[in-house]
Amino acid sequence: MLLILSGCGFKDIDKRIFVVSIGIDTASNSQKKYDISLKFVIPGTKNEPDDFLIVSEKANSISEAVRMIKTKVDKEIDFGHAKVILFGQDLLREKLPVEINYWFARRRDIQQIAWVGVGKPSALDVLKVKPKSEQLPSNALFLALGKDGSETPYIIPPFYYDFKKRLTEKGLDPMLPIIQAKESLFTINTMALTNKKKMKTILTSEETKFLNYMLNKEGKSVLKVNKGKDMIIIETQKVKTKYNIITPPGKQPYIHVKLKVKGRIEEAIKAVHNEKLTHYEKESEKMLNKRMKKFLEKVQKEGVDPIGFGMRYRSRHFNSNDWEEWQHIYPTLKFKVQSNVQIEDTGLIE
Repeated sequence: MLLILSGCGFKDIDKRIFVVSIGIDTASNSQKKYDISLKFVIPGTKNEPDDFLIVSEKANSISEAVRMIKTKVDKEIDFGHAKVILFGQDLLREKLPVEINYWFARRRDIQQIAWVGVGKPSALDVLKVKPKSEQLPSNALFLALGKDGSETPYIIPPFYYDFKKRLTEKGLDPMLPIIQAKESLFTINTMALTNKKKMKTILTSEETKFLNYMLNKEGKSVLKVNKGKDMIIIETQKVKTKYNIITPPGKQPYIHVKLKVKGRIEEAIKAVHNEKLTHYEKESEKMLNKRMKKFLEKVQKEGVDPIGFGMRYRSRHFNSNDWEEWQHIYPTLKFKVQSNVQIEDTGLIE
């Protein structure tokens, strides 16, 4: 009797090389469309830390690039540990790479919970950065985007599945954190907003914080309140935002935003006493109303919707033309912001 034994399709771990992050840039000085870079981790020894290897390839598709990169490494490429996908800033300014997004969505070994961001000045430049505090290749990015390390309102890390949803969902547009390479450090405190086709605008650090408030993603932040020569900084411990889309018949439609902030004074240029807290709360509310309204109007003017106002409208209107209605309403509606700031204590020794 002959026994037919089939071989195993899997390779042992010592015959694999693991990708930890992926960069996609526009190919320069080439007829190819993309410059794909894969960052591999090179395991160290007991006395030597882990190192990394970056291999790049110009191609018209990511499939083609990966096949060519395979000819440059001695092991089977494994994407199971690829947790960061970066698009170069120039690439997003031209057109969102739809075919590349399909590749990420179809590959079974690409984690749909990988984080997505924008590399500045390019995705490759960000992959090359090696912070001195980093123990494992790309671990600094994992800690920053995953918020396992520092917690800040200036980083809003979208997962790939969320980014993919925003590319197709009506009334909800993509948003991506901009990761800027500066020598041996990253700077992540701004956001890129896109429509379904390309990047439309970049938010400042403060606007990124206000977007965070609208999404209720992070309550710990700071508010700087100025009036004349007087200045205080409030450390917020809780920020909660609600909004309603009001469309009264025959009248101006508007969005009513309610913002509730709790915190304490962290810094002041002069002594602040408890009996003065109400005064500072009112001044903080005026400042917050004004700046949040300005931020929302900027987003509206650019014709993008990262907060999902359009999706909220469609979920409450079941007309066959609800999307066409919203497209007509959004550019014309007004924003009314109502803030409530509670300063629990001065945080200062009197």
